[in-house]
Amino acid sequence: MTNETRPVSRRERLRAQTLQEIEDESFAIIDAEGVQALSIAALARSMAMSAPAVYRYFPSRDALVAHLVTLSYQQLAAAMGQAVEGSRKAPRTRVRLVVTAYRDWALHHRRRYGMLFGERADDLPSEVTTRTPLDQAMALLIDILAAVKGTAPARSTSGDRTLDGQLRLWARTQERPDIAPDVARAAILIWTRIHGIVSLELTGVFDDQTIEAQRLIDLEIDSAMQSLGPTGS
Repeated sequence: MTNETRPVSRRERLRAQTLQEIEDESFAIIDAEGVQALSIAALARSMAMSAPAVYRYFPSRDALVAHLVTLSYQQLAAAMGQAVEGSRKAPRTRVRLVVTAYRDWALHHRRRYGMLFGERADDLPSEVTTRTPLDQAMALLIDILAAVKGTAPARSTSGDRTLDGQLRLWARTQERPDIAPDVARAAILIWTRIHGIVSLELTGVFDDQTIEAQRLIDLEIDSAMQSLGPTGS
């Protein structure tokens, strides 16, 4: 029995090429004007295609946006993973590298970032809202934070028994059932605080201020990791 790969037909190549063009042109519209400017009609005009031709690839605008959301999650998660791929730096440094990659991607793709967290969850298919490639990036952050803690004699509880149970449940949803509550808590605090600061930065809140967003982020990372072990870990 052979494992020969079936040759890709010309039709399949053309379809893949057109799909790539649809993705590229859709992102161009979003990057320039925001996701609200994206419609099947606008996309078709920009590609010199008919709207029915685009509908052969995506049955609706919602389906197209859901596809772009998934791609954007993949891009963001890939940027975060690449930031520490093969790195032998200390765990605390790797946490900063992952967070920096997150912020850099958001600053370079402002409207895509807004699309990720601006689309209403009930407007997207369940496979987009339940598990996304960003969960892989969260799992990566959890693993690095576990390395930060190492064997340090830090408390493994949040101090709130009910919250500890919720944190353990959340860790299981991230496919990290053995992670202690304090590590899960640190991961969530970093995620929420960095997302908040970056979101404010993107809306221009800090534009006319003397506050540096990166310094705020550094302080939040230090605060979240404080209970996980010595600062030299």
